[in-house]
This record gives sequence, structure tokens and C-alpha cells, in this order.
Amino acid sequence: MGRFSHRCTREIVESNNVRGARISEERAVRVAADAAQVSGLPAAAHLVERLDGQHPYFLVHFGEPGGRGAAVMVDAMDGSVMARAAVERVEQPWLIKDDRAVEIANCAQPVETRLVWKPSRATRSPFYPLWEVSTASERVWVDQSGRVWRELAPPGPG
Repeated sequence: MGRFSHRCTREIVESNNVRGARISEERAVRVAADAAQVSGLPAAAHLVERLDGQHPYFLVHFGEPGGRGAAVMVDAMDGSVMARAAVERVEQPWLIKDDRAVEIANCAQPVETRLVWKPSRATRSPFYPLWEVSTASERVWVDQSGRVWRELAPPGPG
């Protein structure tokens, strides 16, 4: 990847009572690429809302199934790198698609899907966010293995 300017697009957002300017998806990808030291790999950035009141983050994935890859978490408010991981071989797509999560959730007329995370029995790692599928009458969460959760209980021991 070539050099990029440090100019960024900002938009005003309110997320889980966290207010401020959010960095752009493009800036998140640039920051993540620098942190993971990857060039030439396809990238996809996914905004993940935190349900525990912390800043939202971009989960940026690099690579495709069958090749090497990396995942980087970038704070969506200040653009700092929160964590990163590299893999020698991406075995399957990083995330299930939102339409697949809706199908798995088996909800009638979903009104909203979004990626979310908080430590829970459903997911302990922010590298594995949940799809929140909401309708007018219910809300469920679908993890990246396709399991449906009706509540997000706090993580237990072990």
C-alpha cells in the first residue's frame, strides 16, 4: 500500500452513550494495515457497537480463505489500535453475513441487524462479535458459529 495522508473524515455519532467524532472506515483500514504490516491483502472493516458502554470499534479483517490473514481492532473514536492477530491460513470467512444471521435467528421481519460485543457467555473475545437481530417484538444474538442466544449472560468461570 502507498502512503496515505493523515487527513480523515469524521462523522458525529452517538453510540451506547458514547458521543463524539468517529473515524472513517477508510482510516480504520489504513491504521489496521500499518499495525498488521500487511500489503496487498484484501481488507474489510466492520463497525462493532459495544454493549458495555465502551467505545465502538472497527474489526478489520485482511485476507481470504486459503491464504494468510490478520485481524485488527481499531477504536472507532480515536483510531488507536486495540489488538491484533495474524493467522498463517484463513480457514473460512472471518464473519458470517448479516443475512445468514437473520436466517439462523428465524425471526419474522427483522428491523435491524448490527454487529455488537460485550463480554458474555456468547463471546468472550471482541474478535468474535455477535450479530444482534432485532424485530419490533424480540431481540436475539447470533454468534459466529451460528448459535442463537436469547440473552447475554455474564461470562462464567472456565
